[in-house]
Amino acid sequence: MEALFSKATTPLYKGCSISMLSTTLLLLNLTNVHGVTHTFMGELFSLLRKELLPKNNKMLISSYEAHKLIKSLSLTYDSIHAYANGCVFFWKKYKHNHVCPKCNTSRFVEGSRVVPRKVLRHFPLISWLIWMFRCKSLMKLMT
Repeated sequence: MEALFSKATTPLYKGCSISMLSTTLLLLNLTNVHGVTHTFMGELFSLLRKELLPKNNKMLISSYEAHKLIKSLSLTYDSIHAYANGCVFFWKKYKHNHVCPKCNTSRFVEGSRVVPRKVLRHFPLISWLIWMFRCKSLMKLMT
């Protein structure tokens, strides 16, 4: 936990107002929202670290390292496919369906068998609360 706190408070480089952890989260969010590939993410991290940021910066080496850091936070979420109009979540008894049982339209983007039309991300509350109570300063704020 102390190592994570260190990454959350260590600036990306000397004089920077944003931490290494915050930078990583922002970059991963951007790449996820815009649907870029892992190869692009890796090249972006490399370019930032080696060419654009000052020497001795704390930017992670690769997207693999970034995902590993996020996984170490234990803040997981479940991805649940949903129909674009919100008729059905493809979950539990509908998990293996490829067509919406209510409006009979495809679960996936046209021309694809793997890219869903819409994804719901469910963040289980219990694991987040456990994580927040591990940090003394957050625990004090929450109580």
